[in-house]
Amino acid sequence: MSETAAAKGLVLYESRNLRLFSFFLFYFGQGLPAGLTVVALPAWMAANGVADGQVGNLVAWAYFAWTYKFVVAAFMDRFTYLPMGKRRIWLIGAQVLMSGGFVAAAVLNPGPTDYTVLVIVTMLVMTGAATQDVAVDGLAVDVLPEKEQGTASGFMFGGQAFGMASAGAAAGYGLQTFGAQTTFLLFIPVLMIPTIYAVILRERRGEKLLPWSQGEASKLARESFTPKYFGRDGQFMITIRSLLKGSSLWFILAQSLGRAAGGVVTPLIPILGTQFLMMSTAEYTSTIGTIDLAMAFAGLALGSWLTIKLGAKWATCGVMASHAVVMLFLILGQEFWIEFPVFLVVLVAWSLLALLSSICTNPLRMQLSDKRVGATQFTIYNSLANLPVALGAWMLGQLGGSENLDLTLGVAASLWVASGLGYTLLRMPKAEIPEQPEQIEDAMGGEIPARVN
Repeated sequence: MSETAAAKGLVLYESRNLRLFSFFLFYFGQGLPAGLTVVALPAWMAANGVADGQVGNLVAWAYFAWTYKFVVAAFMDRFTYLPMGKRRIWLIGAQVLMSGGFVAAAVLNPGPTDYTVLVIVTMLVMTGAATQDVAVDGLAVDVLPEKEQGTASGFMFGGQAFGMASAGAAAGYGLQTFGAQTTFLLFIPVLMIPTIYAVILRERRGEKLLPWSQGEASKLARESFTPKYFGRDGQFMITIRSLLKGSSLWFILAQSLGRAAGGVVTPLIPILGTQFLMMSTAEYTSTIGTIDLAMAFAGLALGSWLTIKLGAKWATCGVMASHAVVMLFLILGQEFWIEFPVFLVVLVAWSLLALLSSICTNPLRMQLSDKRVGATQFTIYNSLANLPVALGAWMLGQLGGSENLDLTLGVAASLWVASGLGYTLLRMPKAEIPEQPEQIEDAMGGEIPARVN
C-alpha cells in the first residue's frame, strides 16, 4: 500500500475539527426531510383546514419511520465492507436512498388534503433519513472520544436544526407557491452535497476511498467488528446485556416521558400559529424557519457549554424543567401569547429547548452504548425515543388538541416534570479509560500523524 496515497484526503480519526464539521454536515442532511415533514407539511395542512387529528397523525407517522431503524442498525453492525471503514459504505448508500425518497415524493405530487398520499411521502423520505441517521450515529460511537461527545452533540443537532429550519422555511414557501412536485425536486441538489462528501471521506488512514481504490481495513476497525451475531459473545447477546443494565433501563424510561411530551406539542405549535394567530403556511414556516436557524447556532454553543459545565445528565434535567415552565405559561397566559410578539418569544423558547433536549441527551446514549454494537444499541435508544413522540402526537387528537388546550398542555407539562425527575435519579456508568498514544500508533500503522486534534 502506498503511504502517499493513504495519507491523502480527509480522515475522520485524525482531526477533531474534521469530525465536528462532518457530523454537522451529515446531521444537516437528515434535518432536510424532518423540516419538510414535521414543520412544512403540518403547517400546510393546518392552513388549508385539515383537522387537528390528521395533522397530529402525520407527525406521528414521521416519527414512526424512525422507530424501526434498529433493524437496519443490526445489519450495519453485522455486515459491512471494512476496507472502506466500518460505516462509510452504509452512509453513502443511505444518502442515495434519501434522495430516492424525494424523487418518489415528487412523482406522487400530493395536495394539502391528500392525507393518505402525504403519509406515504412522509414515510418514504423519513425512512431514508432514519437510515442515514443510523449510519452517522454508528460512526459517532466508533470515532468520537468521550471528551468530544458533548461538543460533537452540539454540532450534530445544531446541523440538524439548521437543516430543519432551512427545509421548513423553503418547503413552506415552495408548497404554497410552486406546489409539492417542484418543492420536492428542489431538495435533490442540496442532498447531493453530503452524499459527495461521504464519498471523499475516510474514517481512518489507509482505508480505501472506493471499492476499487488502494487501501485496507484498519486494525481498530477489525478489532471493533464482531462478525458473529448469536452466541454468548455475539452481537445479539452483547446488545441485550448492555440494554438490560439498570442505568440503561432507567434512561429509557426518563427519555420516553420527555419525548412523549414533545410529541404532544410538536404538531400543536403550528396549529396555534395558523389558527390562533391566523398565520398563513408561508408566514408560519418562514417565521419558525428563521427562529430555528438562529437557535441552531445558539443551541450549538449553549448545548456544548451546558454539557461541559453541568454534565449531560444535569443539563438534561434543566431542559426538562424549562419545558414544563413554558407549558405553564401557555396555560396561564393565553391573553398574552395570542399577541404576535409574545408568540415569537414562545417559538424561540420552544425551538431552543427542543434542540437542547437532543444535544444534552445524546452524550448519555453514547456513554451507555457498547462500541462493539454501537450502531445497534445507539439506534435502539433513538428508536425507543421516537416511538413515544409518535404516541404523543397521536395523543393530541385524543386529548382534544386546541379545543381542550389546558388539558393538552397540562399533560405535556406533567410528562416533562416526570422526565426531569427520572434523569435526576439516573446513575451513569463510569467512563472507560481513553485510548493510550501507543494504541493509536499501533492502530494507524506505527506512526502518529503530525497532528491529531
